[in-house]
Amino acid sequence: MGTTRADGLRPLGEDDVAAGVLPRLEHVVSARPEHVAVDDGRTTLTFAELVARAAQVRVDLERHLGSATAATDTTTTRPPVAVLGAHDAASVVAIVATLSTGHPVVVLDDRTPVPWQRRLLARLGASAVVTDAARPGSLETATAIVGPDGVVATGTDEADPALLWRDPPPAEAPAVVAFTSGTTGASKPVVGSHRLLVRDAWNSAVASCCYDETDIVLHTLPLPFHAGLTTAVHTLLVGCGMRLFDVRSLGVATLPRAVADSGGTLLVTSPAILRGLAASDPDRDLLTSLSGLTVAGESVYGRDVEAARELVGSHCVVRNRYGASEVGLIAEHVVTDFPSGRLPVGRAVGWNRVDVVREDGRSADVDEKGTIVVTAPDVALGYLGRDDDPAFVDNRDGTRTFRTSDLGRRLRDGTIDLTGRSDHAVSVRGYLVDPGEVEAVALALPGVRECVVTGHESPSGTRLLAYVVGEAASDPAAVRARLREHLPGHMVPAEVVALSALPRTDRGKIDRRALPLPASGDRGHEPLTHWEQLVADAWTLVLDVVDLRPDDDFFALGGDSLAAEELMTRLRDDLGVPGEQASSSTIAQAPTLREFAAAVEPRHRGGGGRVPLHAAGTRPPLFVTAGAGGLGRTLGSLARRLGADQPVHALQSPSLEGRALPDVSITATARRHLAAAREVTTGPLFLAGHGFGGLVALEMARLAEEAGQTVPFVALLDTTPPSHVRPDSRPRWRRVKADLGLLQASLRDTTGGTEAWRWQLKADALAAAYVPAPRRGRTLVLTASDGPGAAGQEAWAQILTGATHRHVPGGPLTMLRPPNVDAVASHLRTAIDDALAAVDTHPTGGESRA
Repeated sequence: MGTTRADGLRPLGEDDVAAGVLPRLEHVVSARPEHVAVDDGRTTLTFAELVARAAQVRVDLERHLGSATAATDTTTTRPPVAVLGAHDAASVVAIVATLSTGHPVVVLDDRTPVPWQRRLLARLGASAVVTDAARPGSLETATAIVGPDGVVATGTDEADPALLWRDPPPAEAPAVVAFTSGTTGASKPVVGSHRLLVRDAWNSAVASCCYDETDIVLHTLPLPFHAGLTTAVHTLLVGCGMRLFDVRSLGVATLPRAVADSGGTLLVTSPAILRGLAASDPDRDLLTSLSGLTVAGESVYGRDVEAARELVGSHCVVRNRYGASEVGLIAEHVVTDFPSGRLPVGRAVGWNRVDVVREDGRSADVDEKGTIVVTAPDVALGYLGRDDDPAFVDNRDGTRTFRTSDLGRRLRDGTIDLTGRSDHAVSVRGYLVDPGEVEAVALALPGVRECVVTGHESPSGTRLLAYVVGEAASDPAAVRARLREHLPGHMVPAEVVALSALPRTDRGKIDRRALPLPASGDRGHEPLTHWEQLVADAWTLVLDVVDLRPDDDFFALGGDSLAAEELMTRLRDDLGVPGEQASSSTIAQAPTLREFAAAVEPRHRGGGGRVPLHAAGTRPPLFVTAGAGGLGRTLGSLARRLGADQPVHALQSPSLEGRALPDVSITATARRHLAAAREVTTGPLFLAGHGFGGLVALEMARLAEEAGQTVPFVALLDTTPPSHVRPDSRPRWRRVKADLGLLQASLRDTTGGTEAWRWQLKADALAAAYVPAPRRGRTLVLTASDGPGAAGQEAWAQILTGATHRHVPGGPLTMLRPPNVDAVASHLRTAIDDALAAVDTHPTGGESRA
């Protein structure tokens, strides 16, 4: 894909494969030290900065490991080093540092139970865990290296980056350990070499003509997922930029903005994320920078790619990719049409050869099913602790053959179509799960006599079903709850089906085809309303489940009386649900997510734009403007933490839940909110705003002061300065269409923020056009530490000369949820106290009707 660049960077090639990871990375760093290597939305590292931090971590690793040099031969496999961190730049630093030591790296999922992590570490014989202070500190089987700022050095002096290139591991040395289920759950940990990592990078980028050093890869696959780890390493070896995006923390709705802000050209994602993105109905203009989209991890259907094509446009090349931990990328299918069913996985990439083999060892005919067998120059070294596994065969020509457990067929056009697994393994949310592992844990539970776990295909992906026989079968929810204590979330069956006996064949074997489907049947994945999503977030925190659907049952997901009480507490504290609605009897009478969300939705509608959160109190009322499309009642958690004496009223768009014409400017919104506030008090105005609402609060302050009203205090809660909001670049016809859609939604019942995204879309356009007036009065600027807005906060210093700036934990949304909201409330309370003391207006400086 081109010749050597002006900066000296040469395209990835065979010489790099022969040399291994570290020599290639050294070349990339030398050629483009100041080029951005990784950006996670909070931390941006150039290649030079990346290796400088990695060198610091290596110093600490060598101190703990008792070794000062990397492996110099391949005869002895050094014990793995685990990385336990988030989907962020710090974890990439740790991965690079570990690779340089000669110890193979294994990435753990920080969302899995600690007992499961201990089990994996014990099986691997891991010698160290690179983690940070926020991660579990009770991994007794290994030494934890804890850094103060993510996965960085533990107090060492700045290390020489050249340390990384000292005695690099040979290309044939072990580099990574990856479980075939995507790092957790299977009995076969795969050992891949440095050479295989570079070969896989060549296949993924160069041989497939997918991307090169000029691209920016938007990486959404979790790092513990083997494809997530290798994608991160590949981008470093190619020398391009990488934007890490953690869908599990940030939500898929914010992905388009990350694409636009990063200028991402290639989106690497999974079918589940792709479906979620399409369901969120994103602004397509935020995705125009994409020229490539790769999907991997599980089966992809024509409808998924057709929906994606509508989002990214015909210029964007969409690839369905197929790989395995034992080989890396095997084949890909460049999508040109959209069949109704599952897409094929395409043709072999690079020097790979793919064959479909019958039971007698001969190649299958066209359309005849068989086992997928791959022959390639570079294949995994094997399975840890299992020498001479028959799945791997060395060939005389120097290649190696791997017999997969995948079943497939060759179509008439030469492409490969996968049809299933020979070992009953199933892919769940991109993780290959061995049902036998789940069955083993279930059978260890008291009261479970027999258990079979299978995968069930539905329009929204594969779900695990567990069929249980025994005394425990009388309480399927309890079985699922106990499984959740021992298994990662993706391995916990979505439903547990009680049976008196397992169906069997005439020969006494379990008849899997006769297993009944659960009563819930095959449900689609309907989109959730804004309010339902807020309630679903609470279910996720209590039940540790993801991908909730409207018809999911609280008790079938493992909820019990204790979980119900925790849920009710969260609803009362975080969402302001009245006590008579947030009760255990409510969940018993309305157990599904949609029924329950409707039952607990506060009966007060914010149609007038003002939502009283706490009307009583002796202090001047605080008016908090919700973010774009945000419901005012979601600020209830903050209101309750400001004290019983502090009245708090939320202000939201008057057309969001009521019928009213939408505002055409921030000034128009501010005038409406001022009128609502004056219904409560004619005294000094204490104002705050979340996100876009901060701009409205500033405009309210300007209008009020021009009218002679005192505004002692304004707070901006993670508000992006307008100068850092991307201008609306959509074609005029798209803007007109969006405005008409907003108008229609404003004139019909949208209770619960049913179409909140329309208000959010309009807010971006209004913010980009807004020019805030300078303010010298007291202003508190709170910035979410985990959000993308930190980079633009210096722009406020030029506008808000009397501002105090503070950072608070969490992201743009999670900063208002426990426990992060405690810090927000503390800063607000202190700032209001100071403002009251300065203007001597306690309890009020005018008539208050609060």
